Amino acid sequence: MAEQTQTTQNVTDGAYVNFATNLGTERDKASHGKFVKNMTLGDHDFEAAYEDWLAKKIINRPVQDMLRAGWFYTGIKELQSKKMADEVNRLELRRKLYTAFKYARLYGRSYILIGFSGGDLADAVDWDSIRRGELQFFTVLKKCQVEVSQGTELVPPSENNGDPNQPRFYQVQTTEDSHVKHKVHYKRIIEIKNGEEGESTLLAIYRTLLHFVGTNSAAASLVHEAKIDVIQMPNLIDSLKNRMKDTMARFSAAALMKSINGMLVLDATEKYESKTNNLAGLPELMREYGAQTAAAADIPFTVLFGQTTSGLNNSGEFDLRNYYDRVNTDQEWTLHPVLLPLLRLIYQSLFSKPPVGMDITFYPLWQLDYKTRSEVEKNNAERDIKYLEKGIVSEAQVARQLREDGTYDYINDTHIKALEAVAETYSGSETD
Repeated sequence: MAEQTQTTQNVTDGAYVNFATNLGTERDKASHGKFVKNMTLGDHDFEAAYEDWLAKKIINRPVQDMLRAGWFYTGIKELQSKKMADEVNRLELRRKLYTAFKYARLYGRSYILIGFSGGDLADAVDWDSIRRGELQFFTVLKKCQVEVSQGTELVPPSENNGDPNQPRFYQVQTTEDSHVKHKVHYKRIIEIKNGEEGESTLLAIYRTLLHFVGTNSAAASLVHEAKIDVIQMPNLIDSLKNRMKDTMARFSAAALMKSINGMLVLDATEKYESKTNNLAGLPELMREYGAQTAAAADIPFTVLFGQTTSGLNNSGEFDLRNYYDRVNTDQEWTLHPVLLPLLRLIYQSLFSKPPVGMDITFYPLWQLDYKTRSEVEKNNAERDIKYLEKGIVSEAQVARQLREDGTYDYINDTHIKALEAVAETYSGSETD
């Protein structure tokens, strides 16, 4: 009886395996593919990509949308809100935030240097002890302008909200001279990190972006080759060897005659034909690469390219709503933790220590059309009337909500206080 031998196949742990077709075994060509971490890309590569319009839009557009609609204050008085708005404009906070978050998306990190009157940059600053007028300016710094001071100690987590990796001092380059650096205490700097790892947004989509740009460039080059003239000439090779100059002059003259009068003159033994490349599938191919780029950038095709996606009755509204929801998430998770401390610092420099309930709410990015908004306001009005009749809310509370919703701009604190006073007077007369 012949001895049976069993062939050992190496397989990947947890992989689906079919030994009859070699699927999932070492003989499966697809099993040899793997991801390799790209360690060669640096800031120079991202800056070069940023010069392309598409990469620039991928970096800039989400930041523009985060800051476009603005915010309103809660927990402080209306007059204080107006003075806060004036100080925000003086400090150019919106523009500084736009630049800082743009640099963070491009390079992975950016920094905001806070300027206070008096003291050295290496001195610690107690934000709770800032006096009026002490806040002077905000300066945005690129990642290459800030580095950890050599030999500096890490701040204990108990002093820095549990962060165990915060250095106490930085070396900051504030001018074009790279040799001039200042030692700066961490309390004077706010770090903005893109994602958990602090990597450039372009890192994950770099290859996809290259494919799109390469396809566009190849398509543009192919257009120039859409029509090719082919002329067959007897003994062409011998003519090129023995009389190349005369042969080239002959065809140059023929091309010139054709360009002048549209007539091509040939010898009786020569043959002419024109070939045209078929570009029918090129627009679909370019659009597909564009869709992949938009998906990789997590920006709808409608927003990134300014065109509606294909499909029956597809206006891109659903994608746009999802995009604005994602931007709102970025506002709450990345912009709010940076912006609120700066606004509280501005408040303290204007007035005194900010109240515990001071906060901000971002205005919605998605705006309802006139008809839909009218229906919403009608339903809200009917709801408020019912709640007023049952005594669940007061007129002052309804007025305050109308002001925050932006329904009526002229409702101010004076008007709301007057409604509250009327309500107190009315309730007091009923008690008597």
